[in-house]
Parts: sequence; C-alpha cells; structure tokens
Amino acid sequence: MAINKATNFWVLILCMLAGLTVGNFIGELCSTVSFLKWINYAGHFGLDNPVRIDLGVIWISFQVKLNITLAAIFGMIGSVLIYQKIK
Repeated sequence: MAINKATNFWVLILCMLAGLTVGNFIGELCSTVSFLKWINYAGHFGLDNPVRIDLGVIWISFQVKLNITLAAIFGMIGSVLIYQKIK
C-alpha cells in the first residue's frame, strides 16, 4: 500500500509540473494580446547574484530564481483537478 501512495505522490508532482509548464506557455502566448496581458503578470523570487564558493580546485556557483505567473498558477490548479479526476 505504501508503494501506491508514493507512486500517487510522484504522479501528482509530475502533473503539477506539467500544469506549470503549460500555464507558462499559455501565459507567454497571451502576453502579445492586449486584453490578456494580465494573465502573464508575474512575481519574481530568488537570488539576483549567484552565491559562489571558491575552493581553489573547484568553483561552485549557486543561483535560484522563480518566475511564477498567474497562468502558471491556473495551470497548476487545472492539473490538480485533472489528477483528481484520473485518480
């Protein structure tokens, strides 16, 4: 039974990522239409400058940025609803 729950969790995560991707794509398409520009309104979160670690032999650079749009949120909500239907 635990394997089934773990599988369901990963399917949900995969559906959410697919919804996020499709939502971003639709948001980019709608950004060129004047009355649909609001769908591509975004919030930007993350580090502007990367964190760098220099160990002499190895250099590591780390940077995370998130760009969440309204269309991506709608896509994630839609993907969760679709997941509930197929579950």
